[in-house]
Amino acid sequence: MKHRNVVIFKGVKIGAKPTLEDFVILGKPPKGFNDGQLVLTIGDYPVIRSGTIIYAGNKIGHHFVTGDNARVREKNTIRNNVSIGTNSVIECGCKIGDNVRIHSNCFICEYTTIEESAWIGPQVTTLNVLHPPCPMFKDHAPIARKSCLNGPIIKRRAIIGAGSIIMPGIIIGERAVVGAGALVNRNVDPNTVVVGSPAKPLKTVKELGCPLGFYQTGEVYSWLKK
Repeated sequence: MKHRNVVIFKGVKIGAKPTLEDFVILGKPPKGFNDGQLVLTIGDYPVIRSGTIIYAGNKIGHHFVTGDNARVREKNTIRNNVSIGTNSVIECGCKIGDNVRIHSNCFICEYTTIEESAWIGPQVTTLNVLHPPCPMFKDHAPIARKSCLNGPIIKRRAIIGAGSIIMPGIIIGERAVVGAGALVNRNVDPNTVVVGSPAKPLKTVKELGCPLGFYQTGEVYSWLKK
């Protein structure tokens, strides 16, 4: 089937066997740049679904997948085997590692880091300014170790439950689990489960059980060890 109204600007490089559905826009120049001034690179075998817009100035790896109407702003580095769900927005300057899953209706703010194999549930929001709108932000962000001018860092294999809000500069440790609807305003230790608003430690990941009996205690996230 020939798809309709696919717009590809200058400076777009796509690898082998792309699937581009209807009304996709690739390489849209951000404000202040001309068509083709920034390069968009997408690796092999991408599946870009209807209504997706990916701006120029991104470097995206192989097996990239989007849901309908996803948005990816400029100057991001996205590794291999990453999926971004329907209506989710990735703002500029983010770093997203291999095998990351970002579900539908998420907002990933500027300068967020999501390390490999992290799992981001639907409607998750990350933030990068403690007192918006901050007049210093656009001129000075990101500033290392200044939490009000950085997005969160979500470490490898962490799980962020649906509807969570992650505050500026927060670090979510490796294999940590953030419960659905949590407001995370303090760093989360590795292998720790946090819940609530504001989020507080509940238990360790190895203490989690399955109420349906499919897993024994400590086995619920055994797949994270792979």
